[in-house]
Amino acid sequence: MRNMMVIVALLSLSGTAVAQAPEQQTQVTKSSQVEKIALGTGVEARELVGEATQFDVSAGRIYCWTKINSENVPTTIKHVWYAGEEKAAEVALNITYPSMRTWSSKAIEVGKWKVDVVSETGEVLASADFTVKAQAGPSSP
Repeated sequence: MRNMMVIVALLSLSGTAVAQAPEQQTQVTKSSQVEKIALGTGVEARELVGEATQFDVSAGRIYCWTKINSENVPTTIKHVWYAGEEKAAEVALNITYPSMRTWSSKAIEVGKWKVDVVSETGEVLASADFTVKAQAGPSSP
């Protein structure tokens, strides 16, 4: 009789484990989240310098700085740079910590620009727009 109770107990436990398995499989994994995206003229000590949304073409190069939080590490995000409507560059950035600062840079020309932060699945996590203006010419007398 005692052996029968042990078998019934084991069967009921295994049934419980099977019933819980689908719940574990349906849990949705959280994607990466951009805490901050900003544009500037450089990066020093992992912090953005010269933050702005309008730049003079004499800056030569603009940096897109991103602070990202992700529960799925390692992962990869991309900075996709657009000059007007045309894709100008795509930079893959490895995310190896749950909270991380990363950046990319691009040589610039006059015009309207945009940088998208894109997840591994192609989801646009954040965007930043900026304008590059021509250098002011010498003033005439």
